[in-house]
Amino acid sequence: MFQENDDVGHHGRLRRWLGRTTLVPAMLRRSFLSLAAAALPAAAQPRLIIDTHLEVWTLDPKFPFQHPERPNLKVDVAAPIENQVACMKKFGIRYAVLINPRYYGWDNSYISYALHRYPDRFVAHGLLNPLDPRAPERLRYWVTEHGFQGMRFSPIYHPQSTWLNSKEHYSLWREAEKLGAVFNFYILPHQMPMLEDMAGRFPGVKIVVDHAGKPDLKLPDPWPEFKKMFRLKKFPQVWISNSEPYEMSELKKYPYPDTWPFYRAIYEEFGEDQLVWGTGYPPPRWELPMDKELEFVDRWCRFYTPEARRKLLGGNALRIWKFRGAEPA
Repeated sequence: MFQENDDVGHHGRLRRWLGRTTLVPAMLRRSFLSLAAAALPAAAQPRLIIDTHLEVWTLDPKFPFQHPERPNLKVDVAAPIENQVACMKKFGIRYAVLINPRYYGWDNSYISYALHRYPDRFVAHGLLNPLDPRAPERLRYWVTEHGFQGMRFSPIYHPQSTWLNSKEHYSLWREAEKLGAVFNFYILPHQMPMLEDMAGRFPGVKIVVDHAGKPDLKLPDPWPEFKKMFRLKKFPQVWISNSEPYEMSELKKYPYPDTWPFYRAIYEEFGEDQLVWGTGYPPPRWELPMDKELEFVDRWCRFYTPEARRKLLGGNALRIWKFRGAEPA
């Protein structure tokens, strides 16, 4: 998964030699092996990794595309659930949160298929039309009939929309509280005050702000708009996803150093308990291979403490979603 550093390489060679040699008595070999294991750096030890944002799709005509903003969308590359399962096995990712990639519009059938094929690995979020007057009913249907744990909303595609905290949507948020639903929000900085109002009125609705709140690095000074998100830190039911640096970056070159100040500011404002991590897509569609996704957090975001990384990469997700076989945080 990671490039082997000198310490890991040295201790790995020592363990292999001690396991083979007959020159050292068995008792001493066991003692040496215990010491070698204890000396391994923390990053080499097994850890819980949960990808909290994973969009999958197939080109199978049984699951037709119905993109709400791009009805004639053509997609040439599939990123099916099987690819993600293989990726998780390779990189030691225990769980993931499946998200409808918007290709399917309000039909969450493929996500439901993927969830029920691999129920020990995934939880699922679908899409819901926020302007549908039956939205509370549709939320209840996907949660109770298909086992979804939440939905994703994308007001980013409609910058002038005002439904987020409208009175007409109070019934949706009340239903979400009853169901214990979680909502991802793909949202612009100027829309954060509406989300703040909703979060204050409905504290039982768990909220994940996707992709670091989408600061606009094209602006001469993105910070005044970006900081509007910081007001959400007062709500314990809100988490920020420190994810997708390649989307935020204007340099577009790994390891995206122009994004580091924004991830650090989120960490310093919200603290280690209100952060989660996610990627985007499985291979071959991924924008950054998984080893680089993890390396970005482990190597380049040096401001995280080891405990913050533990919570970011998996620990906090246990407080948001119910994964099969996992102990609640």
